[in-house]
Amino acid sequence: MLPSGHHVSSNAKVLYSLYAMGRSEEIWGPDCLEFKPERWISKGGDILHVPSHKFIAYSVGPRSCLGKDMSLIEMKIVASAILWNYHIKVVQGHVVSPNLSIALFMRHGLKVQITKREM
Repeated sequence: MLPSGHHVSSNAKVLYSLYAMGRSEEIWGPDCLEFKPERWISKGGDILHVPSHKFIAYSVGPRSCLGKDMSLIEMKIVASAILWNYHIKVVQGHVVSPNLSIALFMRHGLKVQITKREM
């Protein structure tokens, strides 16, 4: 039984699109298509908690990904090291678009210009 009340038979396959859910106005609000990192930061500068069921890449509940916490820590360490040491700018005119498939990746890659920060 789905949360909506729809019955799903035991031999049915259920597929969902993380890409579509990440851009759903019903889940994220009217500005769902905008890149807004501040949506996860409070007015006081603290990190806002977003329930796991709103971003289910790692699943939720008893079948939650065992490596979720470690992967998030690694991502934060790598991102902070890169941003601390380099300026990163998307190449002007480069089209950023997804290649829709089971494993979501960028259709044309992400062409950026990287310059070392002066310390």
